[in-house]
Amino acid sequence: MFFGTQLDLVIVFFIVVLGRTVDMSLASIRTVFTVKDKPQFAAPIGFLEAFFWFMIVKAALDYAISNPVVDTIVLALAYSFGFALGTFLGGILSKKFVKSKIHVQIVLSSKNDDLVKELKENGFGQTILTAKGANSNMETYLIFIETDSDRLKKLRSIINSMDERAFVSVSESKSVYNGFFGTTTRK
Repeated sequence: MFFGTQLDLVIVFFIVVLGRTVDMSLASIRTVFTVKDKPQFAAPIGFLEAFFWFMIVKAALDYAISNPVVDTIVLALAYSFGFALGTFLGGILSKKFVKSKIHVQIVLSSKNDDLVKELKENGFGQTILTAKGANSNMETYLIFIETDSDRLKKLRSIINSMDERAFVSVSESKSVYNGFFGTTTRK
């Protein structure tokens, strides 16, 4: 570097934080694609991730070799901060851009045909079973819904507004085929 020791350290610090943030964001997204069995997306992201990692480590080591131990500790902090920030941002970006199907099981507190109708009007395909509570011995509905993860907030809102005591279980679906998954017309 050529600006002067302190300014060089500040520049390298921000380069390391930025690079590590990008690197770890890519790592988080790549991991999600790998788990979702989408190697066609994971592989090119992994290539970029490795490239950024190498360039950041090279910049940090080049600087650390010719500078005092205190500067090396500052770069280790930059590396760690970029790692943490990238992990955080990668999680947010993964939720935003990597969509998935979710399976929702709803046990209503009582039979509620209005809730069933509201879900249908909002484009949620449903399988409805009549169930009986083990303790209450009261008949109710057990509703199965398969939907996109980005519709969960709307689904929760409908359920909570019409049955605050409903038991809801949400899990990610590995594979979904056949059946009705909702309409494209949504309120």
